[in-house]
Amino acid sequence: MATRTATPSGAIIATICLSVLALLVWACQLALLNSLAGSDPAGNALGEAFSALAMIALWVLLGVLTIIGWINGRMPTAAVLAALILIPASGFASGGALDLLTRPGTSPFMWPIMIPAVVPPLVVAFCFWALIPSVRDALPAPMAGGFVWGATLLLCIAILPLQHLRRAADDQREAERAHVAADFASLPADAALWDVTPFLGTTVDDQAQARIRSLDRRQSDAEIMLERGDFPLVYLGNLDLDPTPTLCDKMRAALRRRVAPLVLTTPKSKPYAEIASEMAGAASAMDWLVGHDCSCDAESMAWEQMANGYTGSNWDFYRVVQVREPNRLGKTLNEYPEKFSMLTPKAHLRAWLKFADDQNLRDPAIAGARRLDHRTANAVEMLGEENGAWKIFEYLGELDLEPTPALCGAALGVLHSDFAKTWRPASDDPRSYDELLARLGGGGAPFRALIWLSEHGCNTEAELTEAESLVRVYQDSSESAAMLATLARLHRKT
Repeated sequence: MATRTATPSGAIIATICLSVLALLVWACQLALLNSLAGSDPAGNALGEAFSALAMIALWVLLGVLTIIGWINGRMPTAAVLAALILIPASGFASGGALDLLTRPGTSPFMWPIMIPAVVPPLVVAFCFWALIPSVRDALPAPMAGGFVWGATLLLCIAILPLQHLRRAADDQREAERAHVAADFASLPADAALWDVTPFLGTTVDDQAQARIRSLDRRQSDAEIMLERGDFPLVYLGNLDLDPTPTLCDKMRAALRRRVAPLVLTTPKSKPYAEIASEMAGAASAMDWLVGHDCSCDAESMAWEQMANGYTGSNWDFYRVVQVREPNRLGKTLNEYPEKFSMLTPKAHLRAWLKFADDQNLRDPAIAGARRLDHRTANAVEMLGEENGAWKIFEYLGELDLEPTPALCGAALGVLHSDFAKTWRPASDDPRSYDELLARLGGGGAPFRALIWLSEHGCNTEAELTEAESLVRVYQDSSESAAMLATLARLHRKT
């Protein structure tokens, strides 16, 4: 009978410690590999980098554990040679699995994870087998080595058919893309909206949306599709349609027709996933309609009640509910209209000024803004917003605003803050007055706003003093002298 050789206790302790560490890294690696496509591109790239680092660290630990088992245990020569070849090979195979798992929605889907998931436990188990005599006695070397290294070899080889499946899937996808592109290119020049909508959501989605937006007949075609029930609700806000009363009525009718067949006769008998795509379309459509002043309260209630009959929910369910909030009705139309033609006397001042930057629309946009009876109140509101304040300062002299205490206070508060935080050069570091105007932004719009406020009765004494001190720390020029003279004149008026 062969004499047992006691394994040094230090080797056992080191193996246990390294195995626990390897277990933690292994678990972390699997968690990362399971979520490589679960974030935005930057987050996914970071996940891939961490997965690769965890994988490298894990395989280094496996190598160290194997060396400890070889030196301090009884590892057959054949097993040592197998480990020498298969541990690096399985590391490379796991790297290939990592690459495949970056696109888990494509064949071979999640199957590659079996390589980095199974190999490490096998190697760690074999190392303990080599170190513990009682385990070696219970399980002969040919059986233990054959199972561990045979399974590892099979897993290493498995990466090849998995990669073949991915290449085949990619080839098929490219063929489908080419087919879709060819079909799209073959559409006649006068294709109707329903001829183009099948290409939405495909690889030519951007071109399809652009083509729809260029269709002169898209509005009438959309109304026809709504009546017959084949309009893609989820794309309502992408097709540059006009929010007319007719479109509003037909869209609401379509929403009512589509929700009816989805109502369950037996509540909670089906999962929400079965209606998720329908809810997404309804939520998107109602968002757009309500934002463009088309109330959908009744439709929202109907869709909410229908969805409550299913088990589970997602964000689209809450979007459907939120469209009934009073402040949402007409918000897009009144504050962020897509087209100048959508502006109405009810529109917010910011909506009109949005188009004032377009030289072709500047004059009518300013003229329309001057006619708003709520323009001064809107201006006060915009002065509380960083981008809105700059817009008001830029057009302040053209909007015919009322210099109310609220307007004076809001505007002067912003100006005082801007003047105070503007950088002041040291006396031995002369900077031009043009640089000051650039730092203030808007070609000196804050100075022009201060002048307007002073000339219209606002108490600007503190801001005038602040502005003068700011101008004086920059180099003298004819422009800065003229500004100082203007500010001094305004001092005498207040």
